[in-house]
Amino acid sequence: MLELHSLGLEEAMQAIAAGEAAAARLGLPMAFAVADVSAELIAATRMDGGHPRLLRHSIRKAYTSATMCRNTLWFRRDLEDRLGNLEQWGDPELTTLPGGLVVRSDRGFVGAVGASGGGDKDEEVAHIMVRAMGFEPLIDPRGPAGPES
Repeated sequence: MLELHSLGLEEAMQAIAAGEAAAARLGLPMAFAVADVSAELIAATRMDGGHPRLLRHSIRKAYTSATMCRNTLWFRRDLEDRLGNLEQWGDPELTTLPGGLVVRSDRGFVGAVGASGGGDKDEEVAHIMVRAMGFEPLIDPRGPAGPES
């Protein structure tokens, strides 16, 4: 029998609260999303003052990381390495914007988070979200993706 482990509402709310606190410290009205192991949305929120599109971006980032089982920047790098593009995947919800992180426990992949609205701080805030759930963010074994990341 298959045993499935996934993030739940409690973890999602911990991640979002940590993201909101980090964004408040940075003075940025951001949006946050958490997806389960099946890439389905558990929870998402947009801070007051944040543009409505930020919520959609955070959801797409969490969805992409959960669907592809990799951080959005890793996915971008994979596409670049293969001379590919998002259209080839046939899924308009996929994105390569920074701020989507896969979440892995000692039992395997359990979901993903997305943070949007902080520009170059999206990745940093997403890392804080993952740590707030008691996990360590995964680091691309290939090293940093470069200055455009």
